[in-house]
Amino acid sequence: MTPIYLNMSINLKYPITLHRIKGDRMTNVLAFVSIKGGVGKTTLALETASSLVNDFGKRVLLIDANFSAPNLGLYLDLTEGPNLHDALFGVGLHNAIYESHGVDVVPAALDYHDEVDVFRLEKIISKFRNRYDFIILDSSPHFEELKPVIAAADKVFIVTSPDNVTLTTSLKAAKIAKQQKTPIEGIIVNKIRHPRHEYNLREIENRSNIPVLARIKDHKKMAQALNEKTPITVLDKTNLVSKEIKRFASAICGSPEKEGFFQRFNPLRELIQKEKVNREFLRKNFYENSM
Repeated sequence: MTPIYLNMSINLKYPITLHRIKGDRMTNVLAFVSIKGGVGKTTLALETASSLVNDFGKRVLLIDANFSAPNLGLYLDLTEGPNLHDALFGVGLHNAIYESHGVDVVPAALDYHDEVDVFRLEKIISKFRNRYDFIILDSSPHFEELKPVIAAADKVFIVTSPDNVTLTTSLKAAKIAKQQKTPIEGIIVNKIRHPRHEYNLREIENRSNIPVLARIKDHKKMAQALNEKTPITVLDKTNLVSKEIKRFASAICGSPEKEGFFQRFNPLRELIQKEKVNREFLRKNFYENSM
């Protein structure tokens, strides 16, 4: 996909109009975090942004804040032109915004030689709060690089897979958020493969004391989405992953959650209902904070 610049000095094929939010509602800056690579932070940040835009009509800015090992540009084929590192170095952030599948995206540099102040992240995105409903930050698993991301966020979502090693390390990110007094809204359990041999919802909540908001199974179609550089929420809206992402996104934007026929008669309904209750609290929290 050809990147679309907001730099008006560049010839634009499809110019983007910067958005303004009606009223005085404040944009939510959301960070997806974990202190472990490979848990799916980038995928979940992208899919959530995609669902908010394409399923609920929200205006979303997605930023790759993995400063040393960014992936978002590779996911979406946005590896040329100005990027987040340039913005941190002094180039206007508007020059580094591209459009992909309806989402405004700021990729980061795969190889940047100049030293940048990563703690400027909060400052440079502050000017864009009135242009978007949500600003979503993908984060680095690196301990020190995670701090400026959490500092820039209004709310944090912990991403983990349901195994002991990943959950243990992921909760270290929660500790950083608590130290910085950034609210932790919940946990997203990703890459569920063998439930018999993995932590269930209750075990994760009991161990973390954080509500589980979504449980996403590992699915082979994710490989197709990655290969086609297209969010699965765009590629296949009926996929189980897409449906769970949509339920999660609905809570973020305050849209009612619909319960399907199979959910009503599922033998694991109690656990499903627990997630739904958690999302209802999240939905209420976001709604009250947006008033």
